[in-house]
Amino acid sequence: MRRSIRLTGIKVVTKPGGKRYVYRRVGQSLHPLPNLPENHPDFLAAYAAAGAKPERKRSRHAHGSIAALIEAYLGSPDYARMAPSSRAVWRRSLDRISQERGKGMLRDLRADHLRKDIRNFTPGAASNRLKAWRSILRFAVDEGMIAADPSTGLRKPRGEVRPHRQWTADEIEGYRQHWPAGSPERVAFEVIYWTGARCVDAARLGWQMVDADGWLGYTQAKTKGPATCPVRLLPAWAQSMAADHAHFLAALPSDRLQWIVTRTGKPRSVQVLSHFISRAANLAGLADDCTAHGLRKARAAELAEAGATASQIGAWTGHRSLSEVAHYTRSADQKGILGAERKEKMGNRVKKFPKQPN
Repeated sequence: MRRSIRLTGIKVVTKPGGKRYVYRRVGQSLHPLPNLPENHPDFLAAYAAAGAKPERKRSRHAHGSIAALIEAYLGSPDYARMAPSSRAVWRRSLDRISQERGKGMLRDLRADHLRKDIRNFTPGAASNRLKAWRSILRFAVDEGMIAADPSTGLRKPRGEVRPHRQWTADEIEGYRQHWPAGSPERVAFEVIYWTGARCVDAARLGWQMVDADGWLGYTQAKTKGPATCPVRLLPAWAQSMAADHAHFLAALPSDRLQWIVTRTGKPRSVQVLSHFISRAANLAGLADDCTAHGLRKARAAELAEAGATASQIGAWTGHRSLSEVAHYTRSADQKGILGAERKEKMGNRVKKFPKQPN
């Protein structure tokens, strides 16, 4: 008589409501298995595949702790799917939570704990902290670590969130007067201001991305969407920006492909480019809140004042929706916008956003 083989290392967790989670233990690791009978072909295939996987490195954090949850999340597909720039921001937030709250046990976490945790932050920082909490707690629910998300229904703290401020015309002129044409500070400024690119994209822009017709085109690191703007020639509707265009062209190097580099000719790090612009602005005697992202906002506003439609602004700066464009053009000159509306009625305007890649 043939004897049946008993599968070892099976761990079953049953949650309130009867939902079952099945795992195979391999060393210190638990690998999820389908919730099927043990003699089902799909279950046996998953069981064998789990046994062939390399043993995961043992966590240095207590099992069931918030720090252990964050460690698991950082190794998950959810985190891996983020753009590199987003992962860097998320990682800093989660590392801070792990340092400050990591020893607490996930099973004991309540909404009141989260409310107290974000209470002492400024509104903007509190909002980001809450987003970080929600990301790991949704992951914990999906993985069966907890039955319910304690952040559900938790509101963002009230208060004004101060966005990056748009540069004024006087600040732009003051920066140009302080930093001469050809200096690394001036080149970085003109490239970011003209293209409206985020620092993560601006750091890699260069002649290799300009086509035969003189248009710069690139795929954004954060959104994976396209962005396009003129380099060599201006379209008819953008002639009011000719002075900025001339400053931009005068700044572009002719002896190298990449535009933004250090004084020694090496590509400037994405991580320090934003700080580089802020420090240069400060040395030029400008306010502390003159940031690289404020230049992106100023470009969107300049486009609106020049008569560009929301679709054209979105194609230039890479914003994906009309609401995003509206957010960045609230500070645009109102008279300029009213004039632009009159031009729109005459046609010569794109009606829809360019399609995003699949």
